Amino acid sequence: MLPLVVSEIVRETPSIVSIRLAAPDGTALPPWQPGAHVDVQLITRHERQYSLCGDPADAHGYRIAVLREEFSRGGSHYIHSFLRVGSRVWVRPPRNLFTLSDAPAYHLLAAGIGITPILAMARHLAAEDADWRMTYLVRRREDVAFADDLAALGDRVTIHVGAEAGRLDLAELYAGLAPGTAVYACGPQRFVDALDDLARALPGGANLHVERFEPKPREFRPNEAFTVICARSDTTVEVPAERSMLGALHSAGVPVEGSCLRGICGSCEVTVLDGIPEHRDSLTGDDASMMMYPCVSRALSPTLVIDA
Repeated sequence: MLPLVVSEIVRETPSIVSIRLAAPDGTALPPWQPGAHVDVQLITRHERQYSLCGDPADAHGYRIAVLREEFSRGGSHYIHSFLRVGSRVWVRPPRNLFTLSDAPAYHLLAAGIGITPILAMARHLAAEDADWRMTYLVRRREDVAFADDLAALGDRVTIHVGAEAGRLDLAELYAGLAPGTAVYACGPQRFVDALDDLARALPGGANLHVERFEPKPREFRPNEAFTVICARSDTTVEVPAERSMLGALHSAGVPVEGSCLRGICGSCEVTVLDGIPEHRDSLTGDDASMMMYPCVSRALSPTLVIDA
């Protein structure tokens, strides 16, 4: 992990702060593209995932934004209450599971703190002179984060304030999109679920890409024990029904990373060489995929062979 320091803290709204992280000696950081996120570990040992919302051209700093959560698991509370300029944090290099694909047109949708990856995408599309629009949903006018940055993007950005305009009609928004439009969306679970539920209403050739803060609600069969054969480390690991595959791998000394432990960050990705994985994550779009996330996913076959 990269040891970085907080070089700037800006209060964007009453409940959101943005934070710039930099190397202590000012050296350049690993590059990134819009949609990327970093795993940040605090001195409290809390590790959380945050989308990068700055400018990829800023080679010497990563900017993230953090919402003060009423029912914080510890990270949000610490950042808002105790983090200061000069504080040390540890950061895994950027990963991107929310990349922009080529499309004739784009519509970016953000709700609340979901503006973070969407803002970086908007800047990129504006610089590329692409055909794009953004709709940003907030409850109140004072909840608009990065107001100056959004204003600089001009009239392609629409801010929908729920307290003033009521609930946004997502079906109507979908109906107004041109065929082939790529829709990129990020926000709270209810917002993303509503977009998913309406995805069939998208015009021809249009497609929806979402990033989630919470795992997608799904039901699975009861846990069963299975065996994992790690090809590179020549290790066989038994995974009992009551334990995660990632936990069993760690206990056996197999070096597989893990951060969110909820199937949303992608840090524990492994390749399945043989066997049938049961995908329980919120990242996999194809049940036949041989890439799996062992923090939550399991096996449909008695044995999995993985590249680890």
